[in-house]
Amino acid sequence: MLTSRALRHLLLPDWLLRQLRPMPIPADWTRVCAVGLGIGVPQLVGLLTGRIEEAVLASIGALCASFSDVTGSYRYRLRRVGVAVVLGALGFAAGAAAPGPWWAAAVVLAVAVPSVLSSRMGDLWSSGGAHMLTFCIVATGEQSASLPAGEQIAWFAVGELLLFALVMATWPFRGTAPARSAVARIFDATLRMLDAETPVTARQELTKALNTAHDVLVGGGSMSRSRVRDRLYLVYTHATPIVEASVSLAHAGERPPPRAREALRTLARCMRTGEVPPPYQPGSADSPLARALDQGIGELVSAFRIAKRAEVSRERERVRLTFGRSTWAQVLRMVLCLALAEGVGLLAGLDQPYWIALTAALVLKPNSGSVFARTVLRAIGTVVGVLIAFLLLSLVPPGWWSLPFIVLLAAKLPVAVDRHYGLFSAVVTALVLLQMNQGAEFHAVARLVDTLVGCAIVLAVGFLLRPLHRGPELETRFADAVAAVAEYVSQSLAGVRHGRPALRRRTYRQLADLRGALQQQLMNPATAPQAERWWPTISVLERVVDAATEKAVRDNPQDLQQAQRLVSTMRTTTRQLRSTEVRPARLHDELERIYAGVAAPSAPGAPGGG
Repeated sequence: MLTSRALRHLLLPDWLLRQLRPMPIPADWTRVCAVGLGIGVPQLVGLLTGRIEEAVLASIGALCASFSDVTGSYRYRLRRVGVAVVLGALGFAAGAAAPGPWWAAAVVLAVAVPSVLSSRMGDLWSSGGAHMLTFCIVATGEQSASLPAGEQIAWFAVGELLLFALVMATWPFRGTAPARSAVARIFDATLRMLDAETPVTARQELTKALNTAHDVLVGGGSMSRSRVRDRLYLVYTHATPIVEASVSLAHAGERPPPRAREALRTLARCMRTGEVPPPYQPGSADSPLARALDQGIGELVSAFRIAKRAEVSRERERVRLTFGRSTWAQVLRMVLCLALAEGVGLLAGLDQPYWIALTAALVLKPNSGSVFARTVLRAIGTVVGVLIAFLLLSLVPPGWWSLPFIVLLAAKLPVAVDRHYGLFSAVVTALVLLQMNQGAEFHAVARLVDTLVGCAIVLAVGFLLRPLHRGPELETRFADAVAAVAEYVSQSLAGVRHGRPALRRRTYRQLADLRGALQQQLMNPATAPQAERWWPTISVLERVVDAATEKAVRDNPQDLQQAQRLVSTMRTTTRQLRSTEVRPARLHDELERIYAGVAAPSAPGAPGGG
């Protein structure tokens, strides 16, 4: 007989428990209020004026803009929401203008291609492209018989602009992005431990801060990854020597020098604001533990400053990149899934078939972690959301009685987006069901069936395309990437001009493809542990390319013998990756040494070295 523990493990395996666990991210009340008002005000005006259909369209427009509103700097929020407003309106306009069901399906497939390709142009365009496709699908299913297409688009845009104005009004109440705040708390907790008379409790708080930062930066099957998150992860990994030195100082009863304490405060502030910390100069007359703390702070500040400088050049390169194999595989998968979803909906004669395609588009959104994890969480979240909506629709009549629940669900949406994709799916499903029920009868059970069909299509197509986009093993992928970087470093340090920019673009493209492949594995229950061990190495490879580019741009090549040694080491590493098992930590350390050699100033006697 199965024991209770074995039965629990069978019903709720560890990988599923990890996916179901929400991240401990505090609520951002500026976003809660903005989304609650943005979606609730149109519903209120519609009830007062009797123009329910227009109100539903405006609240859907506000919903579009709310998906892109994330906690961060004021300028970043405006840019992100602004791009979502423009591209979301374009997508909605394309869907609303479709003259018939088959034309609508063709429009959705056409919009899907630029939507996926935009994921290679950075976080802002990736988010906007996803909104363009999502609300194109929504427009094809919510076409009004009484309102012309132009008026539908106008009311949708009114809702978007309302929420954009509310986001603009949050200037006095700017918040901190969850990932930034989580990393900043590491340095706050370190300072409290150094100040505490009895550091045991403070050390436990530091451990909790480290665990929370890890969960926010790495955990969550639906969390998308960005350059900012990667830079914060770099800080998180470089914080380990600081934490170890600080714990040693606290255990020995020593006080760190004032410059180190001030540097930790500065790091905490810069992590929250995104500022670049000033260079740090370690002292020389302190104890060995204080010198270890100094060294850790100095290395972290240096790595952060280099990563920050390199980000601008990488973003410029990203726009110029051609689209690699993995990108076109994502396009093919999206188009095939949407074609099947639209075909099933039309041939089956469903009343509102667009929900199947909407599920596929949301689950397959690029740059958002494991498709498998999102499919599972989407299905579970939709079931929960339908049950919530069914309960509310059974007990609460539409109109004024349902308005408070719409506002409450809308206010919960930003919290759900940050903490868990399954929770987000549950909240948005219940919210949309209540919104649509204001204007016409909306069948909750039918939407549940449509969602499960959409998830089944994604899993089926993903399984059929597995040989196409599975690609080689991680060791082989990293071997190819290291070989490409070695070739570029060889040309850059030798002062070669002809063909170097094209080679740089190809190298960045290969690293971007590697990043995308690893990102898909990062939250897959079967591959997550291995992918997490490989993840930091990508950033080191990018920094090696950045350092070589800086040398080439400054026309300051390395000493020829030193450059040959560095390139020879990288080529040896490539052969080892292809022929033997190389641990990710060993590869990371080796590449860090190579980076230090590439970034080091040229010897005085070297050409261009002065």
